[in-house]
Amino acid sequence: MRLALISHGPPDDPRQFSGISWHVLQELRRQGHDVEPFYAEPAPWSLQLAQFKHRLSLKFSRQPHHVEADAAVLRSRSQKINQKISAFAPEAVLCVGFPEAAIELNTSLPLYIWMDALYPSVRRLYAYFRTYYSEKDAKTLWRLENQVLQRARLCWLSSEWAAKEAQADFPAAASKFAVQSFGANLENPPSTAEVEQAIMSRNLANPTLVFLANEWERKGGDTAVETVRQLRNQGCAAQLAIIGLKDKPASLPNEPWIKWVGRLDKGKAEEAKLLNHFLSSAAFLLLPSSADCTPIVCHEAAAFGLPVLATDVGGMTSTVTAGESGMLWPVAEFAQAAPSWINAILMESTRYQSMAHAARIRFEVKGNWKVNVQAVARAMADGKS
Repeated sequence: MRLALISHGPPDDPRQFSGISWHVLQELRRQGHDVEPFYAEPAPWSLQLAQFKHRLSLKFSRQPHHVEADAAVLRSRSQKINQKISAFAPEAVLCVGFPEAAIELNTSLPLYIWMDALYPSVRRLYAYFRTYYSEKDAKTLWRLENQVLQRARLCWLSSEWAAKEAQADFPAAASKFAVQSFGANLENPPSTAEVEQAIMSRNLANPTLVFLANEWERKGGDTAVETVRQLRNQGCAAQLAIIGLKDKPASLPNEPWIKWVGRLDKGKAEEAKLLNHFLSSAAFLLLPSSADCTPIVCHEAAAFGLPVLATDVGGMTSTVTAGESGMLWPVAEFAQAAPSWINAILMESTRYQSMAHAARIRFEVKGNWKVNVQAVARAMADGKS
């Protein structure tokens, strides 16, 4: 199939949208599709106009007006993308990311969208979006997304939660929403045999728990520290490895059982090797987020047979199977409930190993790009036939 791939940023940039669009691009090509990524910068005049509107908005309403939510900027960028796509002449367009990138696409092209959550859901879930974007900007983004959804063939969302929210927010497009998981952003995931060996070799008497995130507050860094502290108070000689952050947070205590690793680049062989070591040897991944849609790190942990202990927020129930591949708790209960649960399961090696194996099976069945891209490509092929 001949496909154009677009996103709200450059789809061929591994750093854009958590690397999701880049991995979709690579997997589509591996599966034999002719795929080209398309992106364009908006017209200079639209940026200048957006900056002028921002200054006016601050002066008269004291609310920001951001470029990312400016209709003229978004339409200008989309028009340029459309011109490039027309020369490529694809059979369909796949937008991986916020669908505003498709607002000016040729309406004769079959359009498909794949996203973790649409803007109204994200705004309700993340406090950041409620302060960064004004109410006026929010209405603009809802209107643009609604227009794109009206002409889309299908919109996949990565969780049941996001699909349910989208059906309520965009009732006219309710029949177009479906659920399709994302995958682990790993170039070379370990084999089943390697994972089996790693699970059996884990030190459950002196376990390491991993906090892997690029945000401290939203991802619950202080809660992760308190969880391991309480676990140690219960007699478990646990350690906490903190990975993914560039700088140490001010609230991080100076304790010998806390190992600061910092940011690791999977594109560098030695750093990727170190990250793989932690994911292979750790007992659990801690992710007590206050807000999350369907974090890719859960799929990456599952690839190593690493159970995830997380908060029941957003679409987490579609990413971690509670009681099977990990466990979920309400945000307010995590630090109190998780330590006793962890202590109990670490004392039952067969129960722990069963959960670790279930995590790996979840990766093989639901949490990798091969199976998910294959399902999306099949649906697009069926839609154009």
